[in-house]
Amino acid sequence: MSELQLEMSLDKINNPFRKALAGGEFVFLAGVDIPSDVKSTSDAVDQLMPMAEEMWSFDDLHGGLALSDRPGAAWSSAETASALAQEKRNCNIFYLSGSGRDRAAVENELKLFAGAGVENIVTVSGDGAPLSLRECRSRKFTGSSESLTAACEAGCFFPGATFNPFNYHKETVLAGYENLKKKLACGSEFLVTQSGWDMLQMQTLMWYLLHNELYYPVIAGITFLTPERVEKILSNAVPGVTITRDYARMLESELSGSRAQFEAAQYSRLELQVSGLRLMGYSGVQISGLDYPGRANAVAKRIRAALKSFSTFDEWLREYNSRIGGVEINSGLHAFHIFDRVLRRDYPQDEPVQIKDPGKTVLSSSEKVEYALKKHLFKSSSRRSGFLKKLFAGCSGCDDCTLAEHEFICPRSCPKKLLSGPCGGVRGDGRCEVGDFECRYVKMARFRLKKLETGR
Repeated sequence: MSELQLEMSLDKINNPFRKALAGGEFVFLAGVDIPSDVKSTSDAVDQLMPMAEEMWSFDDLHGGLALSDRPGAAWSSAETASALAQEKRNCNIFYLSGSGRDRAAVENELKLFAGAGVENIVTVSGDGAPLSLRECRSRKFTGSSESLTAACEAGCFFPGATFNPFNYHKETVLAGYENLKKKLACGSEFLVTQSGWDMLQMQTLMWYLLHNELYYPVIAGITFLTPERVEKILSNAVPGVTITRDYARMLESELSGSRAQFEAAQYSRLELQVSGLRLMGYSGVQISGLDYPGRANAVAKRIRAALKSFSTFDEWLREYNSRIGGVEINSGLHAFHIFDRVLRRDYPQDEPVQIKDPGKTVLSSSEKVEYALKKHLFKSSSRRSGFLKKLFAGCSGCDDCTLAEHEFICPRSCPKKLLSGPCGGVRGDGRCEVGDFECRYVKMARFRLKKLETGR
């Protein structure tokens, strides 16, 4: 990957985004899709420029774009980045999707970024939905950790990763946080959360990082809600974005009024959320759904007001409880939270928190037999025949077999063939986003927990 460094512009690259994070300046990014109905990247940039110029105009906030990178779009984020004015390219972040790309194709995109002098990239595996299971399995995917590794080998990027903290299914939560540690170990230098509103889970992520002495800037993903977007979320048409029944009822109540009243409620709640995020230690927000520059300007005003609203976390918490009352928090009987007393206090330096005991793990009789059989057959899996591994473990015939390291479940049996952990699209009950079966990495987490309980 050293050739990427050679293709990098010889001019010293100015990186305002990285400087803002390092200097504690609050970051406000507008999440935007690259226009798909255009004939050239210059046309795409022409459509993006009004929003870009608005975001770049803020004096007291670091503003920029967060450009998506979606399969099937006319232009990738790397190609679009090359058409932006060079002095403004590193005000923004650019997503690099692994969907539809193998490792070589990802490295080619990295070369395009490097040649354009772009440093700020965020790697994602890409959505499986709305693909069918067969379509997903036939498509190439490169996991975000693999893309991170490639970016770090290049040595010329400021790479970031995404994380979905809005899960409540026990094994999904634990598998997700384990994958987060892998992403950081692969070289991610900042994080962006997937879109969500649960402030308890937002604080949980910050507590987890502090508890594990992982000091990284984190940007919170939020979607500015419109009636149309609410309908999509309520119909489960947005992968990885969930909403509680209480929050849904509140939104439905707000929808019963005028559109102006609904929008005013969203602005007011956004201001409260941003206030809390800043007090929790977040470095900024990435807000999608800002459809035109005027809305971005209005949101920027709200952010400025929010950053001045509360001087302490306790002061903010009293206001939050009186206005929101935790309606966005999933507190059902089987909802798992990894810490106690979150969203009741700031991080207690004099009383370090402990990760909650996950409790007993239940395996069915058939799963116990399945695990015992595979453990007997594949303890030295690299020396067993491919036929047996394919028959009993769904093995894909890799040159470097890792069955024993993954509780005798082949990672490549994941429809996306992800190798490091679950994607952000895992459903609320731990099922795969494209199939009616348990996510492979969630299943691994269950077997791993049971092994820890029994000691074998």
